[in-house]
Amino acid sequence: MRPDFKDHGLLDTAVVTIRFDNGALATAEASFQAVYGYDVRAEVLGSAGMLTLGDLRRTHLTAYGPDGTTAECVTYDQHLFHDAYVAELADFTDSIRTGRTPTAGGEDARAALSIALAAIDSVTTGGSVRIDQLKGL
Repeated sequence: MRPDFKDHGLLDTAVVTIRFDNGALATAEASFQAVYGYDVRAEVLGSAGMLTLGDLRRTHLTAYGPDGTTAECVTYDQHLFHDAYVAELADFTDSIRTGRTPTAGGEDARAALSIALAAIDSVTTGGSVRIDQLKGL
């Protein structure tokens, strides 16, 4: 959508396929041009059921009129993930207060960074990238 982004090393739209060691597959899609709001959703489908996460609507109100339907959408990640950010901060402060290890720690951050770097490397090389083969992690 924005060719000038690519000239600066940025992608405005991408799809990544991830194969886990146990054979499971995942796809991640990203678009930084969602003009209607901050749209982040997830879906996990397995043999025992499905989980879904994310709803870009600010409220559950949908207006129906002669020009179609409208709904007020979330425009910032702080709005969409407010409850998650509050829970994460509460967990962190509780871990400091009690001396326990935070639920989300450095290893979790390192794993997320590894996935992101592998995706970038895959785009750069045009091929598959194994996370355990990345240098410097």
